[in-house]
Amino acid sequence: MLVITYGISQPMDTIKAEKNGIDKLNLLSTHPLGVFHTRISSNFKDRARQQVSMRLQQQSGNVFQPQLEAYLPENEAVRERFASTTWFFRTFDFIDQETTPAQIYQFEFDAVLKVYRVDLEIPISRKSDLQIGLRGFTAVKGNYPWSYFSSDSTIEWFHSNVAGGHDAFGRRFYGLNQVNFNYTDAQGRSLSLKNARLLLGGIEASYHYYMDWNWLSRNAMTLNTGLHTGWNLTKFNRSVDAGLSLNLVKLWNVSVDDALRLGAGGSVLYREILTRDANVSLGNNPFMGSTEVMLEWTNMTTQGNYNSLAIHYQQQTPYRNKRESDYFHLKGNFEINAGWHNAYTTLLEDLSSWSLHYTHGRRYIQYFVYFKEDLKVNNAPDIESGIGVRFKL
Repeated sequence: MLVITYGISQPMDTIKAEKNGIDKLNLLSTHPLGVFHTRISSNFKDRARQQVSMRLQQQSGNVFQPQLEAYLPENEAVRERFASTTWFFRTFDFIDQETTPAQIYQFEFDAVLKVYRVDLEIPISRKSDLQIGLRGFTAVKGNYPWSYFSSDSTIEWFHSNVAGGHDAFGRRFYGLNQVNFNYTDAQGRSLSLKNARLLLGGIEASYHYYMDWNWLSRNAMTLNTGLHTGWNLTKFNRSVDAGLSLNLVKLWNVSVDDALRLGAGGSVLYREILTRDANVSLGNNPFMGSTEVMLEWTNMTTQGNYNSLAIHYQQQTPYRNKRESDYFHLKGNFEINAGWHNAYTTLLEDLSSWSLHYTHGRRYIQYFVYFKEDLKVNNAPDIESGIGVRFKL
């Protein structure tokens, strides 16, 4: 007997792309001190990765914080007097450390910071995976076309023609599109960046374990916890950081082709758990806490690909102890319109930022782009943009 069978095979380009939780790049800001140490990025995946993949990312953030000297008097009588006085009315004439003892910090951050990340994502088991990455960065002038959105020229065109007013924060006063990046701590240890000088910032590793509890699946939720460590490699900061994270994702299926996901994550990082005395001080808060919230809408296309649009919010604890706000004294250039004090005062505040994030996903590759704004007066960085790609190996 002759049997003839007919089979219909699905074309490769119509096989649906895999959607694993919320897609996101590393959205940690290009902060002038943050680029020198490890920070934890929330993981909003639903399940462990089952194939080895690689992610490449480039971030571009504008930082403008003019020259500033911050004095923290050691005399308790002076501190008590300052505590009852608004900070910009405080007077302090430093003579020497014997007569007027004080901790002195010097700041100048004016550049477009470029951060480059390469991450290898490796499956470990059905419930766990490992991410190993390299972090590098450089300071550049921000000339067109290499830093179009984050350049001084673009930001000041916006201020002059749309909102804010001409030279609203003094960029034109100091000069557009240049690199002046210097910082000295109270011990006289300093760091600086030269134009287009690329530094290897560090090696990072993150291990994630994904829970499979019944009550989570019944409520269309997923939960993972992470262990994180990083080895900082610049000559300004050779140390090891370590931390923990917890991340939750909730899914709503709006239709056959549309879904809404909400991710919320929190982390705590212990900075410089292993360190050396010659390191430049990047702040006096050893623990750094961070929260991230991300709302993502996804649409599956008729070709089996998908497009995702998301809003992301992040908040990070300050680099310096907030109690210093009771007794600091600042010396800067009063001739600029606003923000001359930001290099120090923002280190006493929570850092926050909003991002708009877009993903185009295919079966073997994903493309990312995002735009970030801090919505504060130069909370560092001002405007940031980034692109990335992830592909399976």
